[in-house]
This record gives sequence, structure tokens and C-alpha cells, in this order.
Amino acid sequence: MLGIISMVVNSQDDNTMRRLILNIANLSEKYHQEYLAARWSKDKLLNDWYYAFEFFLDHTLLQGRSDRVSEKVVEAVFEVSEHNRNMIEEGFKSGNWKDLMVKLFERIGKGKVGKRADVNHVIDSLEFLREKISDRNVVKYTVDEVKARGVLQVYGELDGIKQVGDKVACFYLRDVVSLFELEGCVPPGDRRLLLPIDTWVKKFAKEYLVEGAKDPKNDEIKQKILKVCDDYGVSPAKLDQGIWYAGFNSYNVLIEILKQVDINVLIEILKQVDINVANSGMIRLIPYRDLS
Repeated sequence: MLGIISMVVNSQDDNTMRRLILNIANLSEKYHQEYLAARWSKDKLLNDWYYAFEFFLDHTLLQGRSDRVSEKVVEAVFEVSEHNRNMIEEGFKSGNWKDLMVKLFERIGKGKVGKRADVNHVIDSLEFLREKISDRNVVKYTVDEVKARGVLQVYGELDGIKQVGDKVACFYLRDVVSLFELEGCVPPGDRRLLLPIDTWVKKFAKEYLVEGAKDPKNDEIKQKILKVCDDYGVSPAKLDQGIWYAGFNSYNVLIEILKQVDINVLIEILKQVDINVANSGMIRLIPYRDLS
């Protein structure tokens, strides 16, 4: 049971804003169940470097495109890898990845799936494992680093890998920290490194957090998220996950609400508010008394 209705009836009403933020943050539980716990074994992530690398690429190869295209790229990478494990082992020994690159370019690039930069990212990521991680396990390395030193150092290392920028590094770190319950290891000043700012987060921020800004910068959005989380006692990482889940699964969320709530109750609510579909694509409910 979803059990929430995230409805803004007055953006200036602190109680309503609190309810909205808490409800959306609670959706992180759905995100955790469906996209982390149901898909990935924590024990295997810590003990199988190849499985951990798949988790890593499942995050880093998203690259701001459709999920389906990214899934096809990940599938292609691991199909090639499965058939050429000897090339991977040779690469780890010698640092020469040319043979593996040739095989990857046969499947990935213009006219196939993904782009050439995806191959460069995979190779640079493997070289990162070779140079930095003795047992090759990037997830175990990340967990150990976060426990020992927080996220700042490992964030900087990830940001140095080709095709990994702030959003991708934050996305990966947020989910590792969430899955292994490490948020307590992250200093308050570094919580911004657990906040990937994607399309859904930007839409939410423009509508509810950053007043009057047509195109707020990511750093400003992060600061606003951190402030509202501090105001209402919410985990920033959980709010970030919840915003994405609400946006990406908006149809499913609505259906779940309709399963649990008497439609007559919703009709009565809608009689009292004006439904304004903002240019951002998000629905905001505004009381008639606030309309001029």
C-alpha cells in the first residue's frame, strides 16, 4: 500500500509543505525495494568484483538518455565481456585494453547502440580498478572508503573517470550509501555529493524550492534540498530518491492512490482546488482563494 497523497494546497503553508516533503521522502522505501534490494545482493556486491562492476556500470552508463538505451549498452558490454574474459584478465595484467576495445566497438557506437564514449568509459573504469583497487571490487572499495573517510575522496576519484561527472558520481554514491546504510558516515558538509540532480529533481525544485528561478543551477538546487531536509528532519538522499520515484512512476503512483482512496474523496478535494498543469510538467494544486 502506497498510503500517501502528495498534495500541495498552499506553497506557503508550512504544515502542507512538511507533509509533501515527508511523503515524497517516504517513497524512497519504494525506490529501495524495487531498484536496489530486489535487484542486487549486498553480500554478492561485496564479494564478487564482476557483479559489483555490473552495479557500477548500471549507474554510470545512464548518461542522460533513455533507460532502455542505457540497458542495451550495459547488456552489450557484459555480453562482450562474458565472451572475452581472457582479454579482461590480460588487460588487468598488462594495462593493454586494445583487444577488448575492438570487441566493444563491434557492438557499441554510431549505428549500433550507445556511443563510442561508452566504450571509453568502460575501459577507463577497468583501468581505475586496475590502478586503485587490488581486489577489483569497486563497491567494496566504495563502502570501505565511505566508512573510513566519508564520500569526498571517493567522489573525487570517480569524477576523474571518463564520462563520470557530478550527476553520475552522486547517483552511484547515493545508492551505495543507501543500500549499505552508510548515511551516518557522511559529514553534513558532504551530503550534497549524494544528490544527483536529474530532470525530475529539477522540475520539483523549480516548482517548490527555488522561487522565481527559471533555470536554477544544480548547486542552488542542492542547497535548497539540504535546507528543506534540515527544516523537516528528512534524509537528503531519501528525498532525492523519492522525487525521482514519484516523477518516473507518476502513473503507477496515481493508480496505487486510486486503489486506496475513495474516488469521491478525491472529487471533493478537486472541487476545492484548481488543477494547474505547470510548464514544468508537474501538477500543482492551488486553492481558489490564492488565484488572482
